Amino acid sequence: MDSVQFPRFSPGGGTVIDAKPTTADFAGARLTASRSERSHNAPESGRVPLERRNLPLRLRTSLPSTKPALNRAVRAVMRLARESGVMSDERADLEIALREALANAMIHGNSLERAKRVFLRCYAGPGPAILIVVRDEGPGFDPAAIPDPREADRLHLRNGRGLLLMRELMDHVEYRKGGREVLLWMSGPRQGNRS
Repeated sequence: MDSVQFPRFSPGGGTVIDAKPTTADFAGARLTASRSERSHNAPESGRVPLERRNLPLRLRTSLPSTKPALNRAVRAVMRLARESGVMSDERADLEIALREALANAMIHGNSLERAKRVFLRCYAGPGPAILIVVRDEGPGFDPAAIPDPREADRLHLRNGRGLLLMRELMDHVEYRKGGREVLLWMSGPRQGNRS
């Protein structure tokens, strides 16, 4: 069994690996299609804008491309989300998107090669905002080249919905480094119904 240690964070001042992300961590960052284009993300909605400089790094780790490592990483991030004030229904969406991102990195990026690592960073707080960055060691991909799973000829397939789920469940999703890295941003409590 793989041994991956995750730091413990508590709002009262627990372990923080780095104080803040640097601008180099997000150079050229561009946030793309997501729920943010919907009306409930208008400024009057109370949503937290993406201000990466205000989010301390809470977790930085690398893990092998294995299911046990994926599960441990999800538990660690979900603990951070809970301690940062992410609401329970928001955490369910976050967990689904995180599992999809990690599984994509392990399966499609790293081809489940145990020696290849998945790199995970999680920035959380102040408040219920959370930013997750997942990177693999694979060849990358073009997200625009992935077919829409809602098309008639794809509805019967058992896979191919992960990118859509991440876009629908998170406020912002961005692919960088030739598709080897994905940023997932959730800005806080949602108001109203999802469309």
